[in-house]
Amino acid sequence: MGGMEEAQPGRESDFVIQLARNKGQVRGWERGPQKLYLTLTREDTSTAWGFSVNGGRDILENGGFWSGVVTRRHERGLWLNVGNVRDEAPANEAGLKKNDFISRINGRIVFHMEPEDVQRLIKNSGKVLYLDIERNDMKNLLYNNGLHQYSYNFLFNENLAEKPSFMY
Repeated sequence: MGGMEEAQPGRESDFVIQLARNKGQVRGWERGPQKLYLTLTREDTSTAWGFSVNGGRDILENGGFWSGVVTRRHERGLWLNVGNVRDEAPANEAGLKKNDFISRINGRIVFHMEPEDVQRLIKNSGKVLYLDIERNDMKNLLYNNGLHQYSYNFLFNENLAEKPSFMY
């Protein structure tokens, strides 16, 4: 019962029965998109969160739809992707990983934000930061091509006071 066995030609019903026995598990499906809800905590506000973020305006309104966001026709929103995570930092301890997509920051939907809002929300989060994360390999192929428009750095303390660097 561990793996899917190939069905004999003309025996599709056996395949369906085996699929039902395996409760719908097909090899490769376990690597689908994951939704995670992370809570980053730090001892005081002088400690950096320990991650950097890249982002840009979405290609199509479907990008928001794929992330579970209600969009209007031809609406282009913001997407954010984790660039780096520093070891022994609050972000790493919470489970944040490189290439994670951030869909919400402190409950606010990223798709509908302006780039300045991202900087402000993360910088002013105090000792706790809530991130809704999507791990999606297929989405990484589409968005992680080096053509992002915005870059935010929350890796170290000295970067907390800086303004975001906008790249066009």
